[in-house]
Amino acid sequence: MTVTLEAGSGNYLSDRKTKRLFDEVCDGIFRQLRSLPVEEGRELLAQVRSTLQEEITAEQSFQKEFGGLLEELLRVATPVELARLHKGLVGVVTASFSRRESIPAFHLLCTTILDSIVTQALRLAEEELKHSGVGAPPGYAWLVMGAAGRREATLSTDMESLLVHEPGPDAAKYCSRLAERVAAILGECGFQKNGRGIMPDTPAWRASPEEWEERLEELCRRSGGTQSGSPALPGRRLGNIFSHRATTLNTPLFELADLRVVSGDAPLGGQLIALVRGAAERHPACILKAAQTVTALPSPFSFLGNYRVERSPPHRGCMDLNRLASLPLVSMVRLQAVTGGVAETGTLERIQQLLKRGTLDVELGKRLLQGGIEIFRLMALLEAREHAGVGDGAWLLPDTLPPSDENALRQALEAVATLQKVIQSSLAQRV
Repeated sequence: MTVTLEAGSGNYLSDRKTKRLFDEVCDGIFRQLRSLPVEEGRELLAQVRSTLQEEITAEQSFQKEFGGLLEELLRVATPVELARLHKGLVGVVTASFSRRESIPAFHLLCTTILDSIVTQALRLAEEELKHSGVGAPPGYAWLVMGAAGRREATLSTDMESLLVHEPGPDAAKYCSRLAERVAAILGECGFQKNGRGIMPDTPAWRASPEEWEERLEELCRRSGGTQSGSPALPGRRLGNIFSHRATTLNTPLFELADLRVVSGDAPLGGQLIALVRGAAERHPACILKAAQTVTALPSPFSFLGNYRVERSPPHRGCMDLNRLASLPLVSMVRLQAVTGGVAETGTLERIQQLLKRGTLDVELGKRLLQGGIEIFRLMALLEAREHAGVGDGAWLLPDTLPPSDENALRQALEAVATLQKVIQSSLAQRV
């Protein structure tokens, strides 16, 4: 299997920036050649060729190893084999990221792994159910949200999944057993539920389209999204919808904007995504509440402009990069995308689309793209350290950063803070 790292989050910056870099490198080499004797010029060109060949060889080796493991995934017969291959893939990607530190490539590779593991876990579960005499599967789609939904999966992304199935009690019963078995297989592979338990083996996170529609309306009602004079769904009595907590959604509608279909009936999955977008359009109060939430997120800087760090052990002098950088960036860009009608789920892709639509200042958009890559890069490095047993989550000690990295981080955080001010200003005009 040939694995192609397609141009993704860097498109907006790379078209001209990459060409400019290439031209600058070539100009620098040719300027140096003009000042060198023939033999030394040949030595310089040989060094350039050797360096490029070394990188090309490393990439080819990676492609072969990664692609080979993905090919094996298609033939696994047991969850144990699937877990083994997952571990191997994680090792290969970790080594690749350590060498290149390319966040677009890292996210793409980790997302590819996650999607492949989920797809094969579903296949294994279906085969087990078939051998148990359950019968053929109904129409269903498995969706992911959170980092996986945004195609920003990493080495240890918590699994947040939903399932939508065709109507009927038989389909519901089958998918209940399917979800339970898939959750177990994914657990063997290292993918765990997040703290909110968002996984289809929990009744709240699997349903038919009609049931999902009702649950979304109930979610909006509980969130204050149903306004007087603005009817919910015709013919539905919201007071009687899902009195049992087992089917009550425990996440903001806002976060469901990250939903993405991974496997199964894509049109059915798309129907659920359309229901989420429709609910957001019918209940702008839910989005307004999300805007109020993101504008209340803490600033990464103190009053004096220093980094906001912990003052007491065990993280004295450290800043929580997730709470002060990654989460605000993802949340605020999601808000802009939802209110701007952007369908993309990836943070950097959303910024690109906002730029193309002219709904985001060009200079700020470029700063957010560059800043997002830097924030995600540092988050991945911290995660890799924790994965190796030498890190401590998303806690970053700014004083240990090289000057260039510290400057890049400061610029990234300043861009996020600027976006927050833009949203605060817009919110103030609406209130």
